[in-house]
Amino acid sequence: MVAIVCKSGGDHRMFISIDREGTVEGLQYLLEQAVDNEETLGILILACDANGFTPELVDGVLKQCKKPVFGGVFSQILFNKERLEKGTAVAGIRQPISTAVIRDISDISVDLEEMAAFEWQVLQNKTMFVFVDGLSPHVSALMESMFDCCGLFPNYIGGGAGILTARKPCVFTGEGLLKEAAVFALTDIKSGIGVAHGCKPVAGPMRVTEADRNTIISLNWRPAFEIYREKVEEVSGMSFDNTDFFHLAKGFPFGIVKMAEEMVVRAPVLLDGNSMICGGEVPLNSCVYILKGEKDSLIAGAAKARQLAERSYRQAVKGKEGKSLITFFMDCIYRVFLLHPDFNEEQEAVYKGYPLLGALTIGEIANTGKNYIEYYNMTSVIGLLED
Repeated sequence: MVAIVCKSGGDHRMFISIDREGTVEGLQYLLEQAVDNEETLGILILACDANGFTPELVDGVLKQCKKPVFGGVFSQILFNKERLEKGTAVAGIRQPISTAVIRDISDISVDLEEMAAFEWQVLQNKTMFVFVDGLSPHVSALMESMFDCCGLFPNYIGGGAGILTARKPCVFTGEGLLKEAAVFALTDIKSGIGVAHGCKPVAGPMRVTEADRNTIISLNWRPAFEIYREKVEEVSGMSFDNTDFFHLAKGFPFGIVKMAEEMVVRAPVLLDGNSMICGGEVPLNSCVYILKGEKDSLIAGAAKARQLAERSYRQAVKGKEGKSLITFFMDCIYRVFLLHPDFNEEQEAVYKGYPLLGALTIGEIANTGKNYIEYYNMTSVIGLLED
């Protein structure tokens, strides 16, 4: 039932265990094994939605855990070269760790007081894991508040938990499995972060002339879907009249222009009349392009994220590389939709022989210790963690 795939011992700062059956009993066993190791200071949990975990089933197990717990439920999890549709991964962390939970990110003003406990003096050269309810419309506001509290000092990495088709509790905390929530875990682990998507502009630029958080209402003073439809049908040779919106739009996301940085991708997920609901906030007056993701460019994007993470890691440790690393891979579920059945090639481009742990997310969270924290769509985010 359970495979211990990277045992604690020696100089390892993290050990990973997998329950491939995805049972509550398996989760409990893995947590007990992690807690019984006196060197465990915190526990990361990544689980598949197909496990069927609910608060009624797992809250008792989580609340009884004597170590800080954080993580999320995702459509699928990643381990080395495998993509698991069912199962649970538990990673015991042997570095000092502090956690904070925001139970309702629609009202972050109260709970962000907990974030203020992470005083800036102790944030440098650390890594903060962040998991949020990926279907919440309040994630971008949360990122802004996090930045106000913590600034540039830690490396942030994480993602939006949950699945695209239903809102349900999906954030693991010591208080239980929560919905519309966020959990933060600040660790002493040194890391390097890489972010890339590989999508290329095919139309634009356009100005967002009316928007409401994650909804684009107009582009260049015209109804958003009207102009998007013209451009996408011209480029694709397909028509929205006889093609499902999601099926066609998933290959043509928006890219928000950022100064001196790669564009931030926003995936259109729903139509509301001629307004377009995206997987993250689109600022009013921002400049956007319509992008296209193709197999070769997407895989090259993931490989680029890996290269950027390696460069960032070398800078973080200042030439004092450890003997081994752990690759933490937050990859957008949309990339599976676009690459299937070739997604394994993207995973192989990222896997370099070190243990790889990750998930397919609804939005990816990262910065590089020097840039503003962002909530991405359709993007590969890679953290190389000192092991």
